[in-house]
Amino acid sequence: MTKKPTDYDKAMLQLEKLVERIQQGQMGLEEMRGEVKAALELIKLCRTKLRDIETDLDELLDEEEE
Repeated sequence: MTKKPTDYDKAMLQLEKLVERIQQGQMGLEEMRGEVKAALELIKLCRTKLRDIETDLDELLDEEEE
């Protein structure tokens, strides 16, 4: 697996590539295990980024209402 991204868009792109590789099913079990583990880490990162953005947007909207 390549370097873990810190940007949502890059993480999603990497996740899409991993899912595509997993779905092709042309790898051994150990390699698949590693790819699934990497995909789960990317999903966690994306969820965190989305929560952070949602919080930021909520705060901005709350400020606008005041």
